[in-house]
Amino acid sequence: MKLIDDNETNSYPIPSSRFSRLINLGSMAAGIAGSVLASATTQFVKGQRVSIQDLITSQSNMLRFVNHLSQMRGAAMKVGQLLSLEIGEFISPQASEILSRLRNQGYSMPPAQLNKVLIKNWGPGFQGMFEDFNPYPVASASIGQVHKCRTKKGKLLAIKVQYPGIRDSIDSDIKNLMFLLKSSGLVPPFVDLESLLEAGRRQLHRETDYLREGQFLIDFSRLLNNHQEFEVPQYNQQLSTKNVLAMEYKDGITLDQAKTLTQSQRNRLVYSLMKLLFAEIFDFKVIQTDPNYANFLYDQTLDKIVLLDFGATQTVTSDLCEKFRTLLQATWRDNITDIENALYDLEILHRSFPRNLKEIFIELFLDVTEPIRRKEMYDFERIQIVEKIQGRIDEFIAHQKTIRIPDIDILFIQRKIGGLFFLARHLHAKIDLNKILKKHLYEVNSLNFQA
Repeated sequence: MKLIDDNETNSYPIPSSRFSRLINLGSMAAGIAGSVLASATTQFVKGQRVSIQDLITSQSNMLRFVNHLSQMRGAAMKVGQLLSLEIGEFISPQASEILSRLRNQGYSMPPAQLNKVLIKNWGPGFQGMFEDFNPYPVASASIGQVHKCRTKKGKLLAIKVQYPGIRDSIDSDIKNLMFLLKSSGLVPPFVDLESLLEAGRRQLHRETDYLREGQFLIDFSRLLNNHQEFEVPQYNQQLSTKNVLAMEYKDGITLDQAKTLTQSQRNRLVYSLMKLLFAEIFDFKVIQTDPNYANFLYDQTLDKIVLLDFGATQTVTSDLCEKFRTLLQATWRDNITDIENALYDLEILHRSFPRNLKEIFIELFLDVTEPIRRKEMYDFERIQIVEKIQGRIDEFIAHQKTIRIPDIDILFIQRKIGGLFFLARHLHAKIDLNKILKKHLYEVNSLNFQA
């Protein structure tokens, strides 16, 4: 079996020591600072107005930022992904598009580095366990990369291999990024950077424990055993370690490719995922919080949705569950006063907010929850929340010292809900959430979500 292939392209050695990662961040900061200084000087000489914020978030600097974080992977890249979700609407469309590449872009390990990682986890001579092992990853992300292989017994497996040094560098990466981002001005001043980075730190520590993720593969396989529209790859415990996750290999198209399917197929896909979302919150009390399209496959042959990645899975407390239920009930009734009070309870809205800021939040909440409030078949193409947020940028900036990011657990659930709503928009789906939500308004602990 051949593992090493020196013709590998799009690979970059992972800086695995804390010092090498610090040097990488320092190099990025120096490059951005030099670019800003040069551009500012040129504009000043020409008598043009100089906007430091615009220079910092220029196309060249955003490309530099994304490329460095993509090469580093780990906490650095994960924070970049979170930033793309949180500030994408508040910077130029060009800069936002470049930053969003972090959600799908990642270099792979060179085969020699991959080989060392596998030897460390499986021991020398591990190649003898496989008929073939493709050294080219089928996917690369912030924490690890996935390889397709075939065992001597003919089983097709997906092997997720964690990048070396990632787990040990999480805290130092976060600390260094905090300093860099605070001093660079890259992040809009109204963003609660400390809360955002803490969210990234906690998520990274969860995601780097592959044994934990393996247990969620087992749990979700059990929870979805009677729901034929979903498929969970079988966990291979024998080959799995804290740094290597082995599971059954599944074929299918990612959901961003599902746009080519028929309207009926797209509607069914989104409907099923919405059912699963609310079942996770209210029934299972455990939710996979990463809505990345690549985390779901659609197997057209079996007509099943394959759930792939459970690294970002978190439990939902009973208290949080009931607060969300109260918010859902108020939204269902379209009662503004009750919605406002429920948002206070979840600390998404704060009583200290000025009246006009509260009104902005309520208005945006009503916009994004229109598919719930209408209680009928809804065309998700109608959602214009990003455009409306962009239209309110000046008002957000005016209240930058007042705005707070919600609790981390709520933030991740918001991200999952928002991600699925945007997926529905991307797929031009038309569904009636009424059928899904009715059972969750007042029913508790019903594990049958056959809406």
